[in-house]
Amino acid sequence: MRRVFNGAQAVLCATAAGLVFLQTGGVQGTEVLDHPGRAMFSATAAITTWLAVSAVLMCLVLWLDRGATSPLDFLRKVAAPTVVPMMGYGLLGVLLAVVWLGGLGIGAVFLVVVPLLVARWTLSLYEAERNAQAATMRAFIQVIETKDLYTRGHSERVSEGVGMLGRHLDLTEDRQSALEHAGLLHDVGKVGVPTSIIRKPGRLDDSEMDAIRLHPARGVELIGNIPFLEEVKSAVLHHHEKYDGTGYPAGLSGQNIPYFARIIGIVDAFDCLTSTRSYRPARGVEETLQILLQDRYTHFDPDLVDAFVDVIRTQGWKAAAAEQPQPDSSVEASIDHDDLSLGSGGGASGSAAGPGV
Repeated sequence: MRRVFNGAQAVLCATAAGLVFLQTGGVQGTEVLDHPGRAMFSATAAITTWLAVSAVLMCLVLWLDRGATSPLDFLRKVAAPTVVPMMGYGLLGVLLAVVWLGGLGIGAVFLVVVPLLVARWTLSLYEAERNAQAATMRAFIQVIETKDLYTRGHSERVSEGVGMLGRHLDLTEDRQSALEHAGLLHDVGKVGVPTSIIRKPGRLDDSEMDAIRLHPARGVELIGNIPFLEEVKSAVLHHHEKYDGTGYPAGLSGQNIPYFARIIGIVDAFDCLTSTRSYRPARGVEETLQILLQDRYTHFDPDLVDAFVDVIRTQGWKAAAAEQPQPDSSVEASIDHDDLSLGSGGGASGSAAGPGV
């Protein structure tokens, strides 16, 4: 059935594109060399028609199928990002035909196709490098999470949460990808924090808290040589700043805190409170949303909190409580370094990394 549909789709697209080519005065054969402007105009109109008809047919199939992917999702996630590259491929085909007609014959293939293949090979190497870097970063995250069973899955959930908020805020694809990377890597600097501190169940003393407060800067050092993460670095460095300027490491306030850092600070705190810790059970989602709303203007950007609350109340949240060990009843501390972003009683008063918590 799929082959039948693909074949019929190609015939319909080619027919529509051919009709548009003729209706727009498209020239054929060696006349193309005499009227290059008309040829390019008609070819561009034909390529656009091909892509439009193809998208309409795919939307029709998705609507009839009523599956997990909606036609709107297809247009937003597949059709829109690929329309420019597909136009480029089409125009390269036109260029190949023009060069062929110009007298080069088979030489046109080498003149046009070979550079294209080299460019494609180069892009594939770049993509492979990015995948390798992403795998390296995930390995860092796994090292962090093996230090503490209570924080397992935290980075992945924060990345998912900031992704939900980013889509709600209609970020571009590039910024959405950068935001999700930042969410995944926000705690990567904890690789450099001693395991004895990460696993300490009780309240941290000032020197231990200072070690924790250095993890944003250590995170930037770790990802500093990875070019495609340039937009992520400021978010990693400043995700513990507070809206009233009492956070760390720089004591930034309000809109001076990088946009991604303000988003991550909200989702980081939300996942922390809805997760079990050694000194307390997980809080409920609605209870945690009320805490975020209460801490608007002091800890968090009020507009972003409102947007995040809307997202969670409409889309839901898969909390980590079921995957985590139960609280240790022998631990008496009521709050610990994992709750740094919340409440006036969170953390100690160390001085190594800036203003107190």
